[in-house]
Amino acid sequence: MSRWGVGPVFTALSVSYGLITLVLSHYLHPTFQIQAIPYLFVAILGIIFVVIGIPFFITSVVTVMRAYHADKLITGGIFGCCRHPLYASFVVFIVPGIVLLVNSWIALTVPIFMYIVARILVRQEEVYLENVFGAEYADYKKKVPCILPYGCFK
Repeated sequence: MSRWGVGPVFTALSVSYGLITLVLSHYLHPTFQIQAIPYLFVAILGIIFVVIGIPFFITSVVTVMRAYHADKLITGGIFGCCRHPLYASFVVFIVPGIVLLVNSWIALTVPIFMYIVARILVRQEEVYLENVFGAEYADYKKKVPCILPYGCFK
């Protein structure tokens, strides 16, 4: 498996679905606009999510690249929060933040779609990691959540 894992497929599917929802939001505006909550609040929340997500992503990329080159399983740091922090940074923080800034409730389905796709696709990465790292990865997998980073709050 390459250093990119299932990332290219995940990205292609996520971007395709995201573009569909953005086109629908644009052409059917204001039908899908979030109106129940004042936009200022929605925008501030979106900015907070993006501001949290970008360092989460950068830290994940740096850690993955170092681990890949060292052929080493990393289980601490950001990988103590979730097993797939690269995907989590987009599913949990960056894309929801952008969607809130776009102010489209139909686009809120994008992170849900991304989560489902990621859970399906990461199975390939996890099989690879189990083959390479054996019991060490199996033990790590039992202790740390897959994508949702609730492991950060233990």
